[in-house]
Amino acid sequence: MGISGAGKTIVGEAISKSLHIPFLDADDFQPKGNIRKISSGISLNDDDHWTWLASIVEHILNAHRSEFILSCSALKQSYRDYLSQRLTIDLVYLKTSEEEALRHLADRKPQTLQQLLVQSQLAILEEPKDAIIVNTENSVDKILEEIEGRLKSR
Repeated sequence: MGISGAGKTIVGEAISKSLHIPFLDADDFQPKGNIRKISSGISLNDDDHWTWLASIVEHILNAHRSEFILSCSALKQSYRDYLSQRLTIDLVYLKTSEEEALRHLADRKPQTLQQLLVQSQLAILEEPKDAIIVNTENSVDKILEEIEGRLKSR
């Protein structure tokens, strides 16, 4: 979990490959209305998030697999509570700064929308207390090594 630009997809795909567990990107479950809002620079509200989270949970519960690596912003504690009430999860928080997130998003256009998205996500972010917290200043390999080590020790 983490804000846009924290590296959720890159790190999630790396963990997926390393552990041989399928990867899911929560963005793939966004309803069309949410995508239109995001594309227009409009922040999603709680109602938008509940619909999205429910579709993720529904997919996982109906899948024929028991494990997935899920890349999901899950910025509020209530969102994480919902996910953990419905699914068994090990939460990894990719902690990043606004500057670093914007650097990671530099290739995405338009930049103004990316900056607004990062700022709005930081404004609502409720940092988790019960997660594996990893600083994103390290390389993906170092982040992966840290996450895998901490998961094994749980």
